[in-house]
Amino acid sequence: MNMTKPHRLLLALLALVVGVSLGACSSLSGVDGGGSQGAASEELKGTTLRIVAATELKALDSVVAQAAKDLGMTIEMAYPGGTLDNTERLGEGGFDGYYEATWFATNRYAELQGLGERFASTSSVATSPVLLGVRPTTAAELGWDKTQPTWAEIAQAASSGALKFGMTDPGTSNSGFSALASVATSFADTGSALSTQDIARVAPQVREFFSGQTVTSGSSGWLTTAFRSETGKANAILSNEASLIDLKNQGEDIDLIAPSDGVIFADYPLSALSTADQPLAKEKAQALAGWLEQHPQELADAGLRPTTAGDSARNPDFAPGLLLEIPFPASQDVVSALIDSYNNDLRSPGAMAFMLDTSGSMAGDRIASLKATLHSLADGSAQVNGTSVGFRDREDITFVPFSTAVHDQRSLVFDAANAATVGEVGSAIEALDPSGDTAIYEALAAAYDHLGASASNIRSIVLMSDGELTAGRSFDDFRAYYEALPNQVKTIPTFVILYGEANAEEMTALAELTGGKVFDAQRGDLASAFKEIRGYQ
Repeated sequence: MNMTKPHRLLLALLALVVGVSLGACSSLSGVDGGGSQGAASEELKGTTLRIVAATELKALDSVVAQAAKDLGMTIEMAYPGGTLDNTERLGEGGFDGYYEATWFATNRYAELQGLGERFASTSSVATSPVLLGVRPTTAAELGWDKTQPTWAEIAQAASSGALKFGMTDPGTSNSGFSALASVATSFADTGSALSTQDIARVAPQVREFFSGQTVTSGSSGWLTTAFRSETGKANAILSNEASLIDLKNQGEDIDLIAPSDGVIFADYPLSALSTADQPLAKEKAQALAGWLEQHPQELADAGLRPTTAGDSARNPDFAPGLLLEIPFPASQDVVSALIDSYNNDLRSPGAMAFMLDTSGSMAGDRIASLKATLHSLADGSAQVNGTSVGFRDREDITFVPFSTAVHDQRSLVFDAANAATVGEVGSAIEALDPSGDTAIYEALAAAYDHLGASASNIRSIVLMSDGELTAGRSFDDFRAYYEALPNQVKTIPTFVILYGEANAEEMTALAELTGGKVFDAQRGDLASAFKEIRGYQ
C-alpha cells in the first residue's frame, strides 16, 4: 500500500506549506506580537515564567537555563505527563492560577477540543518528526541502512518478528498518537487526512504493524528509559526525533529511520495562557520565544529542527533522506475513534494480573471500594474525560485473590460485547470475601510465575491491598526471588493500589523495584490512576 507519486507530491507540498505557516506564526507571535527579539524589557527582569512542557523538552534544560540568564528571568519547566494528558488537564483548568504557559508537542488536540481560547499567544519555534530508531544490526539486516522503508515494509518486518519496537500510548502521548496516525494514514493512501471510514478499512494492515510492539509507556521520556533498561525486549523505538537524538546522546546505538511515505511532525508551540493570573505572562512567553528564535543552533543541538533557520542550523544526528509530512487528523471524532480502535482492536492484546487482597483487614469499606473499582473497570464506567480506562477487548485478565494463601485464580479474555464474559467477571468480583492473614509476596510470586508463561508482549500486575503483610515471605525474600527471574519476566511492572496506611514505604519500594507506581485509593481519583497505569499496558 505505498503512496502513489501524486500523493507523495501532495504531501511534500503540504509539508512545505505547513513549514512556512509555522515560521510565519513564530515570527508574528514571538517577536512582532510583543516579543523583544530575545531581549527582555526591564519590567520582565526578576520575574518568573512557569511552563508546562512535553517530557522530551527536558533535553532543552541547559538551553532554557541560558535563556533565563540572558533574559534576566527565572524559568521553571514542569513535565507532568504526555501531551494528550496535559491537554486534558488544560481543559479541566488544572493549570489555571499557577502556570503561565504551555510548551506541548502540539496544540492540535487543544484546538480540536475547542480550547484555542486558552492561549493568549502562540509561537512555534521548532519541529520534530516521529521516526523509527533502529539498532544498526537490525537496520542492516533489513536493508534500511541503504534505503528508506515504507510503512508497509516496516509492518512486514514487525509481523515477521524481525522488528520489535517500543512506542508510547496513543491515548496519553503525542508521539504514540502521531505514530499511529502516520501508519493508518499511509495505509489509507488517500493523500488527505485520515477519516473514520479509513480506520476500519486499514485495520488489518495496521494490526499487522502493531504485532511487533513489545514495549509501551505513558510519555516519550518514560519510553526512552524503558527502552534502555529493557535491553533485548525491543530492537527499535518509535518516537519523535528529538527524543531519539537524546537517546543517542545517552549512549544508545540506534539509526534514525524516516519512512519514505511520510510522518507527522510535532510543532512545539510555546503558548502563553490566557487564564494565567500572573501579570506579563504573554510578554514573558514571547520574550523566551524571541530568544529561542535567535538561537536556532542551540535548538538543533538538542535535536529539534528550528522553524526559522532553514538548513543553517543542523544536527549531524538528524535523520537522513527525504522527510514528507502526513496531515494530522482533522477532527476530534477521528482522534477518538483511532485511539479506541488501537486499544480494542489494533494493538497486540495485553495480559494483566490483578492481585486482590481478601484478608480480614480488608473487611468493610476497603473491600467495598476494591469491588466498586473492579466493577467500574468491567462495565466501562471508569472513565477520564469520556475515555474508558477499563478492561479492553481481547485483553487477558487474571484475578488472583489471596489472604493467608493464594485462592483460586480465574483467567479470561475480556470481551465487552459478550454478556457471559462480563457476567463471569462480575461474579468473580462479588465472590471476594475477606478473611485470614495477608501473604502479599506469596501471591505476587504466583502472579509473576503466571505472567512469565504468558505469550503476550505487554504484561503488568496490579496489586490491590491495604499493604499490611502478616504472612508468608518477606519483602527481602521476594526481592531475592525477583532478582533471580529471567530478564523478560523482570520487565513486568507491579502497580499498587493502596487501601490502607500500612507499609506504604515498603509498597513504594516494591513498585520501584519492578518499575511500577503506588496510588492511594483513599485519597486519589482511581479512574485517573488507571489511566496512568494504562500507559504501561
